[in-house]
Amino acid sequence: MVLEAIIFDMDGVIVDTEYFDFKIQKDFILKSNPNFSCDESELLQLVGKSYNTLYKLLQNFIGDEFSISEIEEEYTKFSEECYRNIDYQKLFRRDIEFILKFAKANNMKLAVASSSRKQHIIEVLEACHIYQYFDYIESGENFSESKPNPEIYYSVLKDLSVVPENCIALEDSYSGIEAATGTGIPRIGYYDERLPIFNSKASWKVDNMRQAFEIISSL
Repeated sequence: MVLEAIIFDMDGVIVDTEYFDFKIQKDFILKSNPNFSCDESELLQLVGKSYNTLYKLLQNFIGDEFSISEIEEEYTKFSEECYRNIDYQKLFRRDIEFILKFAKANNMKLAVASSSRKQHIIEVLEACHIYQYFDYIESGENFSESKPNPEIYYSVLKDLSVVPENCIALEDSYSGIEAATGTGIPRIGYYDERLPIFNSKASWKVDNMRQAFEIISSL
């Protein structure tokens, strides 16, 4: 394997926000439907979804008396308020810097492929002081279907001019690993025990970024 590029998901990989997002989604459901009751494991399907898919899933839990556009408007306001004072520096997985510096020292390309909006991706990378490392940023908002649809990864591969077998994708969610799998990119899967879902299609499984660095440097 000739490793030419590393592609990162953002939420749950670069910053520890996936669980925070999950709690926001759960709180929004309870706020919108105080009588809501179900096993929390059923809510795990919300994790790692694109915005359009998320709004449809929220509608399933809240009730179809709320339109998708109403849910989008209210959830956007609700989540923005929750995120208003968040400190991304505290949520930054700092061991990723070992990977970024190693990649640049070895002339590898770096990209982010995230379902989040592009402006939000940039804000997070700048807050963590790592924006300058990345050659390309792709957002799920540019596609009619984001992850698990592999289109976002095909777009990154095209822009970086690399073939799948010479890349590594770092993902944490089931949908993200599924998307990378669809392109044939080898996958490092980050496992978070607070969100006990994992896609066994990951080529490697890690629970910290130092382990991910060891895998990448060994290649």
